[in-house]
Amino acid sequence: MCRVFICILAMLWCIPSTGFAEAEINSGVVRGTVVAAHRMVALEYVTVAIYHSADHTLLGGTVTKADGKFKLEGLPPGVYYLDISFIGYSTKRINDVVIERKNQQIDIGLITLGENSENLEEVEVVAERAAIEFQLDKKVVNVSKHYTSISGSAVNVLENVPSIVVDIEGNVSLRGSTSFSVLVNGVPSILEPSEALQQIPASTIENIEIITNPSAKYNPDGTSGIINIITKKNSSSGLSGVYNLKAGTNNAAGDFLFNLKRKKMTYFISGDYYLGEYSGEKNGYRNTFSGDSVFSIEHDGDIRNKFDRYNIKGGLEFRIDTLKTMNIDVGYGGRNKWDYADLDYSEYNNYHLTPTPYISDEDVYRGNEGISVNAFYTHQFDTKGHEMRATFTYRQRESDEYSKNVLRDIDGTITEGKKSTEEGPMGRLETKLDYTRPTGKHGKIEAGYQSTFNNSDDETGQSDILAGSGLWVDNPLYDNHVEFRQNIHALYFIYGNQTSKFGYQIGLRGEYTNRTVEALRTGSNTLVGDIKATIDRYDYFPSAHLSYKLPANQELMASYSRRIERAQSYHFEPFYTWVDAYNIRHGNSSLLPEYIDSYELNYLKKMENSYFSLETYYSMTHNKVEWVRSIYEDNIIQRFPENVGKDYYLGVDASYSFDVVKWWRMDLSGSLYNYRVKGQWEDYSFDEDRLTWNYRVNQTVKLNSLTQLQGNWRYYSKRITSQGIYQPVYTFDIAVRKEFMKRKLTGIVELRDVFSSNNRENTNDGIGFKDHYFQKIHTPVLTFVLTYRFNNYKPDKRKGTVDDSLGGDESME
Repeated sequence: MCRVFICILAMLWCIPSTGFAEAEINSGVVRGTVVAAHRMVALEYVTVAIYHSADHTLLGGTVTKADGKFKLEGLPPGVYYLDISFIGYSTKRINDVVIERKNQQIDIGLITLGENSENLEEVEVVAERAAIEFQLDKKVVNVSKHYTSISGSAVNVLENVPSIVVDIEGNVSLRGSTSFSVLVNGVPSILEPSEALQQIPASTIENIEIITNPSAKYNPDGTSGIINIITKKNSSSGLSGVYNLKAGTNNAAGDFLFNLKRKKMTYFISGDYYLGEYSGEKNGYRNTFSGDSVFSIEHDGDIRNKFDRYNIKGGLEFRIDTLKTMNIDVGYGGRNKWDYADLDYSEYNNYHLTPTPYISDEDVYRGNEGISVNAFYTHQFDTKGHEMRATFTYRQRESDEYSKNVLRDIDGTITEGKKSTEEGPMGRLETKLDYTRPTGKHGKIEAGYQSTFNNSDDETGQSDILAGSGLWVDNPLYDNHVEFRQNIHALYFIYGNQTSKFGYQIGLRGEYTNRTVEALRTGSNTLVGDIKATIDRYDYFPSAHLSYKLPANQELMASYSRRIERAQSYHFEPFYTWVDAYNIRHGNSSLLPEYIDSYELNYLKKMENSYFSLETYYSMTHNKVEWVRSIYEDNIIQRFPENVGKDYYLGVDASYSFDVVKWWRMDLSGSLYNYRVKGQWEDYSFDEDRLTWNYRVNQTVKLNSLTQLQGNWRYYSKRITSQGIYQPVYTFDIAVRKEFMKRKLTGIVELRDVFSSNNRENTNDGIGFKDHYFQKIHTPVLTFVLTYRFNNYKPDKRKGTVDDSLGGDESME
């Protein structure tokens, strides 16, 4: 392993050096001055692009200064031509621009542009994109096409994507697993996956990339892959921006993005705020078994949750020259969520059948706030696609949460109460150096180094209430302090090439992980596991992607990747923590990471106004981790993580998007997969096997060129877990979108869960217990959204950076 790392490091050291040596030779300069022909005055912001005469490839470009002058630098010897263009003027081409080693300074002199003879009052070009697009290694969800989700978060958009299931609380699973990684513009989020997606407003997202078999370039964390959120940017010169205002029956929100683009600098600032509240009801029962005794609890009552999120971010891009760019941004944000429940309980057993009634007041809070800092430096060399990129990212969050549960008699007297608390900082520092170099006509080499430093300090505690008094008293048995440190260093190498029909990419990633989880303080007298758990481990993660183009715009794609799911700090805690009055958990210091082998074989057929895709996949998880549930005491369930065996997914995702008629677009998608668990813990078998399926129907009707109507229908069949079953769910959303003021103002009226059917019902059966729960949120939810763009705000279409986006509808006015 050490030899492999040394060889790759040596390669990385040598390859950029070659690039810099070439850059020294490529010192050609082309300069000139652009003026208006009819007045002979200098023209500012004229676009000057330089192309290779032989193959017409773009080498670089710039814009003129206030005096009309421009300069293109870093050009190798060769023959070129210039295209000079400006709004309202005819484009001029300058041919036969020759740079030689003996003559590297070319002065074009005065270039005159004449006014365009055609005077068009208004030109509008609109290009439609599919709601979902497919590339070699990912699916791209164009958020602008999902009108029924625009008032929500990234979670609401993902509800309409094959392979993804969202439950009533906004928890996301990708191909049956809640274990996946979330990136924002290619940068890892510090939050749990579903929590990160819930914090990002849909109106600020350009598109979402679903990467189910990532290459060796990406971090291998996450059982089922990566979800990368690409946020909106703008390419218009001067000051431009977009506002979004939202108001509904249970929510209010707003967000903005302003851009100021100058000659070499682009500045931006963005912000968003969301406030939402839901109410509903739930009921259920739990039976626990101990010998011949059966203890039962039933509950029924009202629930309510309230949440808000806020973010502000600013940054700049500095274009050092035509080949080098620096980006820096800083952000601050947070999230708060409160869950309340007022439940009527009845408790009894098979010896005393007369129920004992009481009331449970449940109050759960979870919040965090923190900062993010990102810095990117990109150096492009003379050859197209030849570049080096350095990245620095830092995330810091301060978390605070509690869970309070108070039990009362029917007359209101307090009989029992627990309040568990947890707080502390968490941080993540990541540095990356990525190098890409073309080889041959279509080949490409990618290599790089990444280091990640994660840390957290969690202080947990518990207070108990004195019966009858209402006074809270700290319980020293649950006073704990846990420190988590994890450092990961990785090297990767990828090579890809393509012929007219066949393309391939192979890669290998090597990682060294050092992790320590230590209980620095604990008051527990019943420890479960070791106070300190440390690992030093080397891992290898290969990847392979193949594609083959068939006749009639058909394509086959196959891929393989190996991944890892690393346990979090709370998985290792060697003490008990009360979740509420009826649930308690502890960690497992000997827990092993999960390793996943994932295979895919996909088919894609593109037609003039439609496409059909078929994605088949198979994955196997080793060291499968399950949160085992068993009896702690009468009517109290304990949860703890264990490696129980293996699980297997075998499935297919199908999508068909087409125009029924010119004004009626239909997007159909569905998933069918078999989930199998084969595992054992002590005397309990986790073996399960079930076929699961779901489908989605998205219809968009163009009432006229500025008005569209969209409806989304979703259905999920029964789903299994290692110890339970979720009942089927279906829901329907509808929205109307209207554009005004030459497309500068857009209004959307959205109605979610029209038939009030998005309920959740599940049954669990485990070691000494069986329970059943039903939860219903009061719907439908009506929301109004207004979006205003000024100064012809348009998405940034530049390619070649980590935050490229494909966009939705493109318009030019």
